Amino acid sequence: MKRRQLLLTLLGVPVIGAFLYEAIAKSKTTSNVPYDPVSAQSPATSFNPSPNTKPATNLADANSEITLETTEEPLLRFAAIADNGFGSAAQFAVAKSMWETYQQKPYSFVLMAGDNIYSYGEIKLAKAYFEEPYAPLLNKDVKFYAVLGNHDIIKTNNGLDQINYKPFNMSDRYYSFKKGDVREGTVEFFAIDTNSNAEWESQLSWLDRQLAASNAPWKIVYGHHPLYSSGQHGSDPQLAAKLVPIFAKHKVPLYICGHDHGYERFNPIDGTTYIVNGGGGAPLYRFGKSPQTAFVSAQFSFMTFDVYQDKIITKAIATDGKVFDRSIITKTI
Repeated sequence: MKRRQLLLTLLGVPVIGAFLYEAIAKSKTTSNVPYDPVSAQSPATSFNPSPNTKPATNLADANSEITLETTEEPLLRFAAIADNGFGSAAQFAVAKSMWETYQQKPYSFVLMAGDNIYSYGEIKLAKAYFEEPYAPLLNKDVKFYAVLGNHDIIKTNNGLDQINYKPFNMSDRYYSFKKGDVREGTVEFFAIDTNSNAEWESQLSWLDRQLAASNAPWKIVYGHHPLYSSGQHGSDPQLAAKLVPIFAKHKVPLYICGHDHGYERFNPIDGTTYIVNGGGGAPLYRFGKSPQTAFVSAQFSFMTFDVYQDKIITKAIATDGKVFDRSIITKTI
């Protein structure tokens, strides 16, 4: 990292296009083996699910058995993105699709699951990489609730600059907030710091306590790094060891993340649906698939979530505005 930063300083010019992405791609992999971000093959993904894990099913077959559309208005609607802060044409295309979707079916806020500003998280780029792409939504007072990705802690005082940036609505490195009518179906969101240098001991203790104390009908956790993924970075057994027991203990139905640039939804694992939603604008990775993959697609996209008393309907939406994956999440009994 220091060598690359020195080189950029000596060059004295901005790094753009493929050269910039090469730097980003290399900084996001722990492997010493170089790879082509466009043609890289996904690593093998291993799972050791509990007996409560549902077997993988074909999405088309699953959708034929359940109704994914309803005329009933949701109690709450929100959107989610990740790996978006690149300032690329793709990011603006996703943002345009988000705005067009909002005009048809408004949502009040967006979960932003990390890598909010590439490539080193510099807050000076927030205007170009955040405020400008999402200006139509921000002008409608749509709130964005961010978490720190691995790129967001490099040149930001370990993320503090982004935490203090008011439009990201981060009260701390990890935090929670509620949305919706308490009487009808409040959702409590738990935003966590999944970076390797996170305050893990205190954070896990906090998460366990907060989930236990929450009386919200729905509890959703989101962070940057995936526990399970068939993308370039793959699954993270160490992260899973930290979080899966807490999710299972408190019956968390949904975990949303990014880090791998694309989309992958898993069949429930120990009662939790895991969704990689990293197609927000950074160059895409190739994805494989695992036995627990319900749907996977490496394309630029974002998500919407319609929350009801008994279910959450999820939609993955491409830059052309078309929904390419739908699912229903139900509460764990």
